[in-house]
Amino acid sequence: MSGTAMASGDSGSGTTTISFTNPGWTVLTGIGDYSSVTFGTPATLTAFSFTGTGTGATLSGPVMPEWTFTFGGNTYSFDLLSLISGTTTSGTMAISGSGIAHITGFDDTPASWALEGSGSNYVFNLSASTTTAVPDGGSAVSLLGIALVGLEALRRRLRSA
Repeated sequence: MSGTAMASGDSGSGTTTISFTNPGWTVLTGIGDYSSVTFGTPATLTAFSFTGTGTGATLSGPVMPEWTFTFGGNTYSFDLLSLISGTTTSGTMAISGSGIAHITGFDDTPASWALEGSGSNYVFNLSASTTTAVPDGGSAVSLLGIALVGLEALRRRLRSA
């Protein structure tokens, strides 16, 4: 998504609030479950606040939803839950964190996000990846068995001494 954002001041000097011009934010492009969303679909973003700067930045509280839009009968939204880093200086922003992406009819998906830009040009990127658990080939059970045999041998040795 892209649009206009404004920081209340430089990060690190108290609470920094990021506000957005609505309407004015639009979807740029999407992949995966977002690939059918048309370029230019309007989105609404919600202001959020944080304290600190860089990796020491802390979100003032979760924002549910941080952004939302509707396309093709589905509602897309994102809950901003935490910051990884947050820096604002002289009209520039580089803020990132994690949260949960929602799409009507789909499972909620943990995601990472980033808000970056300067002047009046900002981009909000979202990335999510799902991983499939790989079953253990038995190595963990084998290691547990070896450890138990070793403990039994140590117990017998200590008992006979």
